Amino acid sequence: MDALVEVLDLEPIEVNIFRGVSPQEHRQRIFGGQVAGQALVAAARTVAPDRRVHSLHAYFLRAGDPKVPVLYEVERLRDGGSFTTRRVAAIQHGKVIFNLSASFQVAEEGFDHAFAMPEVPPPDDLPTMRERLTVAGVDVAAAIVGERWRVGTATLRVTPFRSLTSAEIAEVEADKQNHESQPTVIRNRLHKIHRAPP
Repeated sequence: MDALVEVLDLEPIEVNIFRGVSPQEHRQRIFGGQVAGQALVAAARTVAPDRRVHSLHAYFLRAGDPKVPVLYEVERLRDGGSFTTRRVAAIQHGKVIFNLSASFQVAEEGFDHAFAMPEVPPPDDLPTMRERLTVAGVDVAAAIVGERWRVGTATLRVTPFRSLTSAEIAEVEADKQNHESQPTVIRNRLHKIHRAPP
């Protein structure tokens, strides 16, 4: 976690201009999530602390060079009573590699129309895919070469994957149906709003 915070901690160069660096890894290109995260941090550093991002749009325009710092130029589009809007250009070698538009908002009361998070075990309490395959009798050592899965003629990177069993999923689905009546009413109201004639 410290390494992530360090990558996202941008250096202020000038008003509305920040510099970000890449971790010391051997990559051909900068990871896109890193550029998006750094751009959002740059935008947030020009916004009042009581405002949180609620909308973000981004375009990946060119591959980023991990050996060169990225300059983030923030344009302050609007500072309103409730909303603040920023546009950020990520620049390398004199060209924009990434563009972000973000809107920030003060905390306000509003509709709450999401399902409550179901009661499920934490991810670290679930068996890994390797453990599940071993229990199922699969020769995991033969299927994995280093940190890559061999599938036919292709090799895929191994990503830690944990999931619920079929019985646990059925239990979550049953619990969700018990709580569906209220969200359905709200969903129907929202549907009518979106379908209203112009």
